Amino acid sequence: MGTSNSDIIRKIQKDADDVMEVMIINVDKVKERGEKLEVLGDRAEQLQEAGKVFQKTAKEVEKKERFANLKWKLILGVTVGLVILVTIIIVIICVLPSTKSVDSVSSIKSADSVPSSTTVRTVD
Repeated sequence: MGTSNSDIIRKIQKDADDVMEVMIINVDKVKERGEKLEVLGDRAEQLQEAGKVFQKTAKEVEKKERFANLKWKLILGVTVGLVILVTIIIVIICVLPSTKSVDSVSSIKSADSVPSSTTVRTVD
């Protein structure tokens, strides 16, 4: 029975050593997983910071583009307004002389159409 006890003890010792090795491997894996989680957490923080920077930059770009768009709209509006103003001025300049000539022709015709009943007599 002594040998069987020592065999049992060796077997138990071997099983304990095997369990110990498995536990050591598991602990190492848990440490690696913890390190990986730590790295992943750091990356997540970096991504969050990069996201904030991107959002801020995107808002700045949006403001610049909105201002540039407004500037071009104003330039276009002023240009169209000037074209309309110049067109109106040209039309007025072209139409007014023709109306003045019509008025002057009318006044000449009205001077010619003075009634002939007013004759001038000369005294001898």
